Amino acid sequence: MTLPFRISTVTLLFLAPLLMLPLQASTANSNGGGAREQSPRIIVAKVNGRPIFQYQIEARIQKSTHKDNRLTPPATSKGSPVIKKALQEQALNEQIAAELFYQAGQQLNIPDAKNKIAAEIAKRKATRIANQQQVDDDALKTYVQRHFYITEYMAAKDLITPKVTEAELSAYYEETKQGYASETDAVHVRHILIKADKSSSAEEQKQAHKKIQQVQQHILAGMSFIEAAKKYSQDANASAGGDLGHIKPGYMPPEFEKLAFSLTPGQISPIIKTKFGYHLLKTLGIKPKGSLPKYEDVKDFFEKYLSNRLLEKRVPAHVQYLKENAKIEVYPFQ
Repeated sequence: MTLPFRISTVTLLFLAPLLMLPLQASTANSNGGGAREQSPRIIVAKVNGRPIFQYQIEARIQKSTHKDNRLTPPATSKGSPVIKKALQEQALNEQIAAELFYQAGQQLNIPDAKNKIAAEIAKRKATRIANQQQVDDDALKTYVQRHFYITEYMAAKDLITPKVTEAELSAYYEETKQGYASETDAVHVRHILIKADKSSSAEEQKQAHKKIQQVQQHILAGMSFIEAAKKYSQDANASAGGDLGHIKPGYMPPEFEKLAFSLTPGQISPIIKTKFGYHLLKTLGIKPKGSLPKYEDVKDFFEKYLSNRLLEKRVPAHVQYLKENAKIEVYPFQ
């Protein structure tokens, strides 16, 4: 199976350390069997003879700590040797893992791999040029090639989005559903809003009230509530037919909430004024306290959760497997 270059957000969050390869690493695959070189090309590890350079690890640390405000530059360089050593070890382990996946991916028989890589390089290069970004052809080629083989290998080993069976999903639902029971009554509501808040002038308030009255007349004349919400509502959920989902006490203004809970399912409310403006409500049903979620409503959420949980177990285990079947040499940092 050939995997597209784009993979899921959840997967990227977990796999980021493996795919976060510095673009400057284009030389990391050369001089695989030679002696250790001096600064700035100090070799800190070899994976099956292929070197990992100290500058690659430093670039990885710099990129990761830049995203974490808790790790200031002094803490990662001269300020704390203990933190610096820990960051170096972590970054080196991540780079070794990336190299192991990359080398394993190169052993796969992937149809038309060279053309696919070339096409992706051309696409990314064109995007950079269009955005007036500098292009390092060698670095771009290295990044795309490594990304391609790493993701292809992980897909082949079901390490991208591990599959969860229907039986596993059903069993997990039965085990955990009580924990998702509704803590309070909740009412399923659609609404239409014509905005008129405290900053609105008297004339604007008047025009807003007139408009909601017109919307009300359209509904009484036969327009569906969903259609009216999509066409006239000024709230963010207008495109969803004004659907607010199940609201619990305290979620909406008191007058809105009181009216919503008083309506019978299917009933459309009279016009009501809140601090947001003028509303029309339609109650779809009430979910009493203690109600359990329907399996169909939580299935997708559970599937993503269980798949990610499998991922968190399988990736480290597979890295360990690859390490046990590789020759890895680690050298001191300088």
